[in-house]
Amino acid sequence: MKKVSKILLGTFFLMLLFSTITSFNVVAITDPDEVIDVPGDTNQAQVQANVATMFRFRQRTQLRIQANVNLNLNLECDALRIGDKDFVLEIEGNGDLQMNMTCTQEQEQLGLMLGNTYRIRNQNQYQYQEGFVIDIECNGTFTQARIRIRATNENRLGQFAYHDEATGNWVNVPTTVDDGYLTADVSHFSTWTILLPDYTPLIVGFSIGGGVAALIVIALVFYIKKRK
Repeated sequence: MKKVSKILLGTFFLMLLFSTITSFNVVAITDPDEVIDVPGDTNQAQVQANVATMFRFRQRTQLRIQANVNLNLNLECDALRIGDKDFVLEIEGNGDLQMNMTCTQEQEQLGLMLGNTYRIRNQNQYQYQEGFVIDIECNGTFTQARIRIRATNENRLGQFAYHDEATGNWVNVPTTVDDGYLTADVSHFSTWTILLPDYTPLIVGFSIGGGVAALIVIALVFYIKKRK
């Protein structure tokens, strides 16, 4: 019994140590150290290490960026079409990074249009309604990254998804609601957005199933009455 207890205790401490080593240091959304108002659609800037910086495009779309390394940024954001969105990017790296970020409402060349539906891996159907897609390019390597977007009643069930250039498909990743934001840990940068589960086929299936069941019941009633 003592051996079993020691094994369980040792396993617990190993799991605790592993989770501590691999956990992302930045947890909560904090107020930005610096706010930069951008009156147009483009901006070039340098973000200093450990300085949370918010870029607010046309007083609408907010891009919050924080890293433990210096960032050289080229930003482009179609805020007039995107509207009121709050996106957060958190990065941990080993050296300074050069990044290009482009934010649009849709990506027609990728088929990402408002109201479109997509089949994802396990054949679940998803719909694009968020009106926010971000393309991130990074010259350099990073160890960890996290993306967030403010959760609303409309997108709360959504999942972050990236465009797989090799297959041309959208691939969703584990997404949680953390500190009021839809949050995903990512291993690479590419084109990302939010896709929502589409329950239309399920509802239609239930409707059809319910209709068939009702017809069967009616037929049985008539059959029983006829027998009598």
